[in-house]
Amino acid sequence: MSNGQCLCGSVTWEINGKPDSTYHCHCAMCRKAHGAAFGTYYFVAAKSFEWTSELDSVVNHRSSPGLARAFCGNCGSVVPNTGDDGKYVYVPAGCHDEGVNADCHIFVGSKAPWYDITDDLPQHDVFPPGEDYPVYEGKTPAAAPKGVVLGSCLCGAVEFHVTEPFKVVHNCHCSRCRRARAAAHTTNGFVPMDGVSFIKGEDHVKTYKLPEARFFTHAFCNTCGSGLPRIDPERKIAVIPLGALDDDPGSRAVDNIFVASKADWYDITDDLPAFDEGPPT
Repeated sequence: MSNGQCLCGSVTWEINGKPDSTYHCHCAMCRKAHGAAFGTYYFVAAKSFEWTSELDSVVNHRSSPGLARAFCGNCGSVVPNTGDDGKYVYVPAGCHDEGVNADCHIFVGSKAPWYDITDDLPQHDVFPPGEDYPVYEGKTPAAAPKGVVLGSCLCGAVEFHVTEPFKVVHNCHCSRCRRARAAAHTTNGFVPMDGVSFIKGEDHVKTYKLPEARFFTHAFCNTCGSGLPRIDPERKIAVIPLGALDDDPGSRAVDNIFVASKADWYDITDDLPAFDEGPPT
């Protein structure tokens, strides 16, 4: 049995037994929804899945004709959703500390240009052979003005510009980031506070501050749940989930941080420096 929960703990569930399959999905929609390089999903038979909380805070957004994505409206974490046929529940592995590793990478034909796959798992441009599902990749973003990196949420309600180069980019494996993004890890870029401007839909940006944290706050779209930039006036920085970007920022992660808290179902295989806690100051 494996238990999962959103960042704020309002939504909880359990899986009984092993998933039928587990995928690292690199499609543009998963990257947007999670604000991460990829989403990792357990495909669980409906009979093996059980909600263990009320679902009052769950919001559903139909991202494509065949899929309604669910998230917690309080904290923004992606939470499980049931396929239209009712046979399977698609469970985001990032909300689980314990579980099984992925079988393969899917939709690598549209993976983020700033992320390199370094493990030995099989890779498929779309779905694995024999799984004939419709493919939806969302809209093609507009061309960016010179010196600007474009970003947006999955539903298009929010658009933003990054106008300053990233000072640093980290892959963060802390439990807070994993639950907020519902992913194996987040990849966050940091720019000065005035290096991000919302050009559309800023009123759709909702934030959830973890009560026990000094700084940790998750920003997300209140319509589709996508991870979005967070402005931190106290530290005069903006924290940007690279999964929300429409363009290649030209920057890459320089390390893996908080690896002492990483999920046991995910293996770090790149050659970046790794730190048990935050990066050295």
